[in-house]
Amino acid sequence: MNFPPQSVRPLNCICLLALATSVYAQNPASPQFAGMQPDLIQGVEEGLATEKPKVRHVYVATPDTLGVVIDAQAIANRPLEPYEKQPGDTVRRWHELKLGPNGTPYFWQRQVVRDGQEIGGLVGLNEDLVSPAKTLDGEALDLAWADAPASFTVSSPDDPTFATPVTAAAVARKSKPEVREWIKGGIEETVARHELFITLPQPLTPGKRYALGFPNSPQFPKPITFAFDDRRLRSEAIQVNQVGYHPRQAEKVAFLSLWLGTDGGADYAACKTFEVVDDTTGRTVFTGPIAERAPAVPGKKMPAERQVETTDALPMATYTLDFSGFSQPGRYRLVVPGLGTSFPFAINERVWEHAAGVSIRGFLSQRAGLALKPPLINYERPRNLHPADGIKIHEVDEAIFNDPARFSGGGNPFKRIQASILLDTNNPGAWGGWMDAADHDRSIEPQQHTRAVHALLDLHESNPAYFARLNLNLPESGNKIPDVIDEAIWCMDLFLRLQRPDGAIPSAVESIEHPLEPSYALSLPTAITPPTPQTAHLYAAAAAQLSLNLAKYDPTLAATYKTSAVRAMAWADKNADIANIYNRDDINPARQHANHAFVWMYRLTGDKAWHERFKTSLAELYPGNELRLDTASYNGPWGLVAYALLPSAMADADLQKKCRAALIAAADRKAERLSGATRFLGPSLNWEERIGQPWELIAAHRLTGDDKYTLAMLQTAQFGLGANPNNASYTTGLGTREVVPFHLDSLYLGVRPPEGITTGGPLPRNFWNGARTEKKLAPHLHPAWENWPWAESNFNIRDSVVNEHIIAGSLANMALLRGYLAQDLAR
Repeated sequence: MNFPPQSVRPLNCICLLALATSVYAQNPASPQFAGMQPDLIQGVEEGLATEKPKVRHVYVATPDTLGVVIDAQAIANRPLEPYEKQPGDTVRRWHELKLGPNGTPYFWQRQVVRDGQEIGGLVGLNEDLVSPAKTLDGEALDLAWADAPASFTVSSPDDPTFATPVTAAAVARKSKPEVREWIKGGIEETVARHELFITLPQPLTPGKRYALGFPNSPQFPKPITFAFDDRRLRSEAIQVNQVGYHPRQAEKVAFLSLWLGTDGGADYAACKTFEVVDDTTGRTVFTGPIAERAPAVPGKKMPAERQVETTDALPMATYTLDFSGFSQPGRYRLVVPGLGTSFPFAINERVWEHAAGVSIRGFLSQRAGLALKPPLINYERPRNLHPADGIKIHEVDEAIFNDPARFSGGGNPFKRIQASILLDTNNPGAWGGWMDAADHDRSIEPQQHTRAVHALLDLHESNPAYFARLNLNLPESGNKIPDVIDEAIWCMDLFLRLQRPDGAIPSAVESIEHPLEPSYALSLPTAITPPTPQTAHLYAAAAAQLSLNLAKYDPTLAATYKTSAVRAMAWADKNADIANIYNRDDINPARQHANHAFVWMYRLTGDKAWHERFKTSLAELYPGNELRLDTASYNGPWGLVAYALLPSAMADADLQKKCRAALIAAADRKAERLSGATRFLGPSLNWEERIGQPWELIAAHRLTGDDKYTLAMLQTAQFGLGANPNNASYTTGLGTREVVPFHLDSLYLGVRPPEGITTGGPLPRNFWNGARTEKKLAPHLHPAWENWPWAESNFNIRDSVVNEHIIAGSLANMALLRGYLAQDLAR
């Protein structure tokens, strides 16, 4: 089984350029709206809405309601340019930071001013690169006009009911921010996408042609004409896994559901059947009933920030389109007669292998210290964060960094690095690893990149023969080590190189602030942060599992990681009193990390002393010996799960039985919640679970082989691939419509993001920083956020976690979930 080189998308100019004050403007290289159908709809427009608002799509929302998608205004990102200084140019430097023990001044932001005008931000190691200043372009949608029924008419040349233009009976609307950005002049602006729902006195008739008119609107001088072919015109109400389904998977379902904004939930009780049609021929190959999954809860509101959501209720009804009885390989779409069709999808043996391959290769695009280009990947980026290119990675004064008097209450890690960085030092070995989100940091603490290492190694352990054959087209492919292990090594090798002679493992390689430039032109001073006992525990657990997985393929490297893990644990024991500024017992408990490390050290070495330490720490974690895996507060991986999977000959039988019972109970709770979820996935206390957090389900399936766990995995997996109210895949490179990730490098190169980047998914209003985010969104969010379905709250704005791709979160979870499904269905 090979994962072929990625198809190469056209690249815009690919200069070595950088960013200044901008972070998340619209990327013209990416589609502005995936799903336009110009063959059926005349008048829809591509490109940024830099002048008048643009209609993207017209569809049938209910038999008597038209949905109209409109984008208004744009904040365009221009690729970075070499800075060519001209006479009279000045550089305005501000946001001064004091670095190191001597307080060396450093200006975080540098703006080039020419003829009194900002031309862009100056960055790069040599300050020879500029990011053109952003502007807000185009006209805002006239909302008073958009909310008035008299603004819309429908006519038809062949439907007698509409022979004379008919005025809309009512109009509903939902609007959400698409981009929020700092523009020229230091102003923060937002552009929005609007969806209008135009109710007509009579339903439209399939097979007829119509014109949607906009009387007296200077923004829309021409009508939109369309053919209502309900077997081809796509409706946003029909949501399907856009990647597809394996012929042998137990459940194949899609959803019928639509929230009409100010008009509440759509009612599809009159829609009785659906069809599976061949995407090429249009021939019907399967017909099934439409079943209500759960009724609407009118007026349902999301709770305020940090208030727990206790139900999965949504303000719109959800219906199920179940075609589990159909397994013929091919490419299809779903049709609801009188309404429209879904995005296309596949049924074949390779569906989940393809999804897994794209997801795992997402780590490749996040590698630091490596140049990326076709045919290795569908994306070109210069080598980044490598000492051979002039970047320096500094050490810190650990006494200052860890000074409790200077940084009371934990302290911001950026402030600690700023105060302690030693600018006259350089560690040339601090390259490699994976970059997290848009921060370019490579981190054991606090970001726990070793969690992704465990995910990749768990995949290999679940089916070594399968993953030994799976070729992901990595630079290391063909080196006789399975590719999933090679990818894990890329992360671990950085910290292996950084391990100190005394065994200590530094926590992270991180800059003094959030970067305002791409990774390949980073000028922000960057440092190696000090070790902590918890960092050593996290590293040692991953190194131990890596050593065990490597033993068959590279005994020498396996021995190296074994020795490294032993040395790291020895250092942790000798330095147990060193404070960990990153620790939060509510979501990241240090004792869990130690417990997890003890069981892996026991499995690696067979030394019973580690076994005893595991048992002692487990008893401390669970007083009274009542083992319960609380996945809402801590996502794992967990020591008790590793012990449950321990070879039985090594385990205490009674204790292993209790660990397995706790694991299976947690997996059963999650499986029941997912299989019984009335609406999509249901609420979650942990934001990672919104697109799938499969750790306990996979461990339980490895233990029992019970298909209810794989069914639960399939149910959670489909949400992130398009079967959701946004009708979008949350992973780039998968599905017809992809969300836009927060990906700095591709923005400043002016190219589409690489494949395999999974974002966080919808953002419930009760999530942390929800109040701050809501305040920024409010002027461009309609209705108010509390009225939105949690499952639809995905806004493409910066400084919002929905758009971030997190190594230990979304990337690790999707690689593990989709990879496990691929190997299981291939058996």
